[in-house]
Amino acid sequence: MNLLSPIIILIEPQLGENIGSTSRAMLNFDVKNLRLVNPRDGWPNPNAKARAAGALEDKAFNVSVFKNLKEASTDISYLLATSARHRDINKPVYNSSEAIFNIIKAETNNMRTGVVFGGEKSGLNNDDLVKADGIINIDCNKDFNSINLSMSVLTICFQWFIEKEKISSIIKNSNNKNKNLATKYELNYFIDRLINILEATKFFNPNEKKKVMINNIEAIFTRNNLTVQELKTLHGIITSITKD
Repeated sequence: MNLLSPIIILIEPQLGENIGSTSRAMLNFDVKNLRLVNPRDGWPNPNAKARAAGALEDKAFNVSVFKNLKEASTDISYLLATSARHRDINKPVYNSSEAIFNIIKAETNNMRTGVVFGGEKSGLNNDDLVKADGIINIDCNKDFNSINLSMSVLTICFQWFIEKEKISSIIKNSNNKNKNLATKYELNYFIDRLINILEATKFFNPNEKKKVMINNIEAIFTRNNLTVQELKTLHGIITSITKD
């Protein structure tokens, strides 16, 4: 079964060398779509090309640049984010094997998937993490878990490559039905609409807690894997409540 490979998203990568090494690692395992969010040194980057070993020149390999994670994930229905640190965010946490199983399950149901990696300096912030459906803790030595960015990407891509046929066959034979999950664009459109209404009704009080409250609202909806039909129902509820 031919699956559409997961999209790899790098948030504010600093070193062109790491972007190049990431591209090389991805293409080794047939993962061909790289999205960069605010790369520090811009794009294209000659240092990346030198480390990519030809991956960036491959016609099948695609690199695109975005301003933020929200724009970079509009067409993705199932999004996971990597983090080695414990976070005070109510999200499911998966090891590498569990994450790959969930990714392949979504892909088998014809959903586009993505994996987000933070920058070399400090990883992902909470504003980005709340946009994901879950968090991946890559399996490694718990006493030394400082994994290079490109090595983290390689770990996920390698595991996807070796597991995809086996897992997709198991899922297909189990007659799992497509849940038709909403894309991040559809989910974010609903969240933006809800937040605008809450702002108009002065819900965010006191104002200094507004950012935390918005993150909590996002977390509620992203962790529940809403379908297109469920979002339509929520839109209908809002419309009914706000009618004059």
